[in-house]
Amino acid sequence: MACPEFDDLLREGAGGHAERCEECRALLDALARVEGIFDRAFTGIGAPPGMAAAVRARLMRECPVPRPSVIPEILDFIGWAAVLAVIAIVIPRFLPLISAMMAELG
Repeated sequence: MACPEFDDLLREGAGGHAERCEECRALLDALARVEGIFDRAFTGIGAPPGMAAAVRARLMRECPVPRPSVIPEILDFIGWAAVLAVIAIVIPRFLPLISAMMAELG
């Protein structure tokens, strides 16, 4: 499209930019006409009742969902083990300080 403000058309829609730009207004009018033609041409036409289930079954056959990797689970375990190890090392070092502070307050 020749209009440099096409992003404005997409953002503002027919009520904004297209009111000021003749090219964009013509484009929106043409798209509306095409939409009307398709609506009239395909009114009453629908997919057979079992087609959705058949399409899903074929997709599952031809594009199976891969099994999730175990690697993220292992990495999560390693991360949590590291966090617990740091806590197990750090807390005993600060217990005497915490006990001393509690003794001063009490």
